[in-house]
Amino acid sequence: MAQCVENKTPNGRKNGRERWLRLRAAAVRLAKRLRFGRGAAVLGQFLYDVGFWGEYTARRLVRGSWTACCFLGRRCVLVWKRASGLVTGALKTGVQDMTAPFTRMASGAKNIRAHVQEEKQAGTAHAAKEGLRYFALGVRRYFPLLGRAAAYVLPVAALAVFGYTVHTVLEYNYVLAVEVNGSVVGYVQTEQVFDSAREEVAQRINYAGAGEESWTVEPSYQIAVGEQVLDENQMADAILQSSSNEIQNATGLYVNGELVAVTTEGDRLRQELDSMTAPYEDPDNPNLTVAFNKEVRCEDSIYFTSTLVPVEQIIEKLHGEEQGAVYYTIQDGDTPWTVAGSFGISVDELQAQNPDRDFSSSSGFPVGGQLTISQAMPYLQVKRTLVSTYQESIPYDTEEQQDPTLPMGTVQVVQEGAEGVAEITQQQVFYGDSDTPSETTVIDRVVVQQPVTRIVAMGQYVPAENIAYLSDGSTLIWPVPAYRGISRWMLGAGGKIHGGVDIRANYGTEILASASGQVTVAGYHWSYGNYVVINHGNGYQTLYAHASSLAVRAGQSVTQGQVIAYVGSTGKSSGNHCHFEIRLNGARQQPRDFFPNK
Repeated sequence: MAQCVENKTPNGRKNGRERWLRLRAAAVRLAKRLRFGRGAAVLGQFLYDVGFWGEYTARRLVRGSWTACCFLGRRCVLVWKRASGLVTGALKTGVQDMTAPFTRMASGAKNIRAHVQEEKQAGTAHAAKEGLRYFALGVRRYFPLLGRAAAYVLPVAALAVFGYTVHTVLEYNYVLAVEVNGSVVGYVQTEQVFDSAREEVAQRINYAGAGEESWTVEPSYQIAVGEQVLDENQMADAILQSSSNEIQNATGLYVNGELVAVTTEGDRLRQELDSMTAPYEDPDNPNLTVAFNKEVRCEDSIYFTSTLVPVEQIIEKLHGEEQGAVYYTIQDGDTPWTVAGSFGISVDELQAQNPDRDFSSSSGFPVGGQLTISQAMPYLQVKRTLVSTYQESIPYDTEEQQDPTLPMGTVQVVQEGAEGVAEITQQQVFYGDSDTPSETTVIDRVVVQQPVTRIVAMGQYVPAENIAYLSDGSTLIWPVPAYRGISRWMLGAGGKIHGGVDIRANYGTEILASASGQVTVAGYHWSYGNYVVINHGNGYQTLYAHASSLAVRAGQSVTQGQVIAYVGSTGKSSGNHCHFEIRLNGARQQPRDFFPNK
């Protein structure tokens, strides 16, 4: 605080002013020595003025800020002293007001004891009387102190009572008390449990039949505290027990969620259901599941006495038929399609029901004949679900690679193919005693071993003497590269004596397509035997005859060098050879003109 006052003194401002004057004089002397000319002097004077006024303004801001902080600090200290004084005084007064009755009481007790001791000289009765009078006087004098203490104690006590009350109320377990005919029959936790119990009661009432339609029950509920709650089935039992004496404990048989029968012999009913599935179970097979084709459950509960039936009747129903067989007598004008359509089934389904009839002939669909539309369906069937695993081979692919070093028509295996293996997990469903699955579903397929692709090299090399160049730029190749010799060439004008060249080769030698094209003929001829004709699309056709067997069919597209047949001696032939003809616009051409080096 003393520093704040000192900064405002004239001596402080004087010292600052002198410092700036010295700095300014030094700057002037420096400018004179540098002698940069008039421009430098002006710039130096400008910079000096900016620096002087900038620092002067900053110092004034700092001094002003410090003065304001000092002022606020003194005000805060003053406020704190006053506030702490008020709080301390209030606490001190409160403590004094709360302890004053007890302090006065202790002091009064001492005074009463001393006063009684003094008055005993006049007698004990006198002393007691004086003590009571002294006590009454103290009570009248200091009773206002007790009221002032109560003004502090009572609010604290009220707050404590309020907190205890809220805590206790929140700890209560609120439930719903269900009433029937004005009497509470039980308690449930939520409205959903109450609604479910009421629906269960309604289902049991509806199952009772027309004779019970007039019997109704309308339960209601109200909020209650801290009672043991029931679930929906227990509450349904409690409602019925309190509503009528025409109900009793029994076992209900539910099929697909619908109550179908009620009996008092629940244990025997369960034994019968177990005996129906027992012959199909195999404890040693964890992959086998045995159940019924419908969801079946027995539930012990409260049911109307009028709905009870003998357990033998229920057992008979379980082993009976749900739907009998349906038959139809064929009428005049009926067809398999009209009969199937009238019953809403397909012809395939009708054929499956009548496997001994041939619907494609009139004899298999005679007028007056009887058709089976549907077989009798048992009410309850045992359903076996079997999960099994087996391995399945995965065929390999074949990849062809063109090899220009191998002769045309040569096929060489580069890599042998190998089948892969897949592990199949399937689920089969059987009904009754049938060993034929009604449903088969693949539920998983895992590839255990990937197949290996078979790679073959296809020869593309053709010697020069085996290539014939045509005028349109295309080529023909010699059809039997592995030949042994030539029996004869084409003879006579237009090939009237012999229409082509006979190429000798061993039986089964491959015959190649001389050029790419489409197979127009692939069959047998009395003279040619097994033969093939290919149209190359440029006016040229080639023919290959006397083959032992063919490798193509009519209409198939082939590529140059593709195997189309195998050498043989079919038709009018005296030995294994390939009769080869070249035709241009239908006219036979001399093969020797195309392959002069043969």
